[in-house]
Amino acid sequence: MQKILLLSFLLMSVSVQSQTDTTRWLRAFPITDYIVPLNDTVKVVQVEMPEGLAFKKDQLGLLYGVYSTSANDAVEKGYGRCYLIKTNCFYFPIRNNKSGKEIKKGDLLYTYMEKTDIHYGQIPQLAAHFIRLLNVYDSALYDRYIIFNQWTEKEERQLIDSMVSDIQFTGTYFLENNPGMDVEIKTGDYKGKSTLKTMIGCKSADLKDFLNYIIARPRNYAGREWKIAEIFATWLAEGAPKVIKQ
Repeated sequence: MQKILLLSFLLMSVSVQSQTDTTRWLRAFPITDYIVPLNDTVKVVQVEMPEGLAFKKDQLGLLYGVYSTSANDAVEKGYGRCYLIKTNCFYFPIRNNKSGKEIKKGDLLYTYMEKTDIHYGQIPQLAAHFIRLLNVYDSALYDRYIIFNQWTEKEERQLIDSMVSDIQFTGTYFLENNPGMDVEIKTGDYKGKSTLKTMIGCKSADLKDFLNYIIARPRNYAGREWKIAEIFATWLAEGAPKVIKQ
């Protein structure tokens, strides 16, 4: 949530807006491999949108890199306004890239989109950073576009339960087949417990703590696909940092 507010502040400061627009959500969309230099300091990027979803002319976007090998990849790469629309393709001249990083396919363009009548729970907030979670079989748990058309509180509860089961199943499988992976957690609320046994005992509250952490610190996760059990295990091993509520 803090990161969303920071991105919102950046977008608002660039466009000289005086107050937060409560009728819209901040969402991220990946750019294609169409990256064309306009001059020495400006590059035009393209975002291809699914049917029924569109940007407006002059809509402002803020470009961020996606984590690849380190957190240094996920940095701000400039901003621009939509200046050209061709059917479902939208073009933004990106300027003020002071990151020292080249603009690449898959970088995320953050912009405000009209709110929809859905349950804006943890899962849509993940999708707003174009994060897609997978189960142990590599199947996507939700669609990052469609979720903004229809998502209910019941669907959210059902998916949370499904992900908890996936984490429990994965922990059990590796404890039985590769027990050497069951490392001790050195810090945090689960200190002294084993990673796999903690996964086996996972509850919805544990998973929600993790999802809140991703939402608050999305940069290392944004724009990519992740197996929920794998990144949950990594979070545990790193001390399960949590969001401190004020």
